[in-house]
Amino acid sequence: MGQVIRLVFPLDTNILIGYLNDDKKVVDQLLVWRETGKRFFISVITEVELLSFPFLTVEEIAKIKQFLQEFTIIPLDTQLARLAAEIRRKCKTKLGDSVVIATAKLTNSVLVSLDKDVIKKAGTMIKVQSISG
Repeated sequence: MGQVIRLVFPLDTNILIGYLNDDKKVVDQLLVWRETGKRFFISVITEVELLSFPFLTVEEIAKIKQFLQEFTIIPLDTQLARLAAEIRRKCKTKLGDSVVIATAKLTNSVLVSLDKDVIKKAGTMIKVQSISG
């Protein structure tokens, strides 16, 4: 019997925000991908970004922490930091975007993002997919 290969996607922060805000196109697409065996992970920077909004209530923080338990979170180590720095220098991306792009590059996977700037800048280095409505 052949081994089942599951595609793994790193998700940009805006995808998780869309999901948490019940964005229909994001929720529907993630459900379809999950049903077809795709797995998702996030960069540790996504965890920081989701939990750092100053207007979050204690209940919302608890909900986000619970939600984050569904993902494998890729930690920031020296190899990832150096790759993110290189991407930031070359592409002039924001720090968070650089780490997310570097995570996809390091894991040789397709980054899922709604950010047109990330898609444009990262598209020269990695495979990027958006969720269209």
